[in-house]
Amino acid sequence: MGKLFLVLLALLGAGLYFPESREVIVERTRPILNPGYRWMTVQQMERILLDLGNHEGSRGELPRGPGEFDAWLNARYPQESSRQDAWGTRYRMEVSGAAVRVISAGPDGEFDTEDDLIREGEREPGSGFR
Repeated sequence: MGKLFLVLLALLGAGLYFPESREVIVERTRPILNPGYRWMTVQQMERILLDLGNHEGSRGELPRGPGEFDAWLNARYPQESSRQDAWGTRYRMEVSGAAVRVISAGPDGEFDTEDDLIREGEREPGSGFR
């Protein structure tokens, strides 16, 4: 059984090496990978929300607008993969009253659709979010 697994793993690696077969393999495995991608994205969004709360607690304000949020992400997270969801789309931030939302476009890569992932925190002056 162990040898069969190694052979299958080697074949998968060889298939991913070639761009034509890579697209087919990724497309066929997407339904299997999406739950893991969702989990990773939610974890990162919660981390961003926590960091935004700490930023507001220390600076007294949140990044304003998409430009400032992008600059904040760039400064806070040096790796590009930390500034985007598991499907490769950059996160968005929205502030509405006391609510702060970090938003992922989800698997389809389009914002404002059914599959968007949203994590929300409520602002508490001087103590971050809850």
